[in-house]
Amino acid sequence: ALSVSVQRKRARLQAQRLTPATLSRRMNEARTLAGRDLGRAQAAFFAIVRERRARFSRTAARLSPAPLARRQKLQADTLAALSRRQDRVISVRLERLRGKLTQADRLLATLSHKAVLARGFALVKDADGAVIKQAAEVVPGLALSLEFADGTADAIATSGAARPKTTAKPAAKAKEPGNQGSLF
Repeated sequence: ALSVSVQRKRARLQAQRLTPATLSRRMNEARTLAGRDLGRAQAAFFAIVRERRARFSRTAARLSPAPLARRQKLQADTLAALSRRQDRVISVRLERLRGKLTQADRLLATLSHKAVLARGFALVKDADGAVIKQAAEVVPGLALSLEFADGTADAIATSGAARPKTTAKPAAKAKEPGNQGSLF
């Protein structure tokens, strides 16, 4: 089929005689066709440009910074409100924590041995700093450190045997028969 097509085209071209006039005529026809095609292409191009410009103009008319500005203002107001709320919450939280800290400080002061010392008691320690809790732990000649509410004092034990406590009991009052007596 291919060779038949080539032979037909050869026969047709051989039948035509190529002369300068024929070539010139064909070139003019080609120029005319090319000019026509170029005109059509330019018209199509300008039509596409006009359509795109119209579409762009319609879209541009819908685009405006006003909605963006409104949304930005709304978001800025929300952010400012949240910031104020955060400041209030932080202040309340800090006040609560400050109250708890004050309460814990009062409890520490109440439970501290310093409060006991302020009531007139003393803390007795040996030379190594260990607390002596019982009189049986004291031996004669032991170096002691006595801590009071307002400072410390050094002492040396002169005796060490634990002495039993002697407390005088008040004499019991005789009850009068039939009289309840004073409750105080």
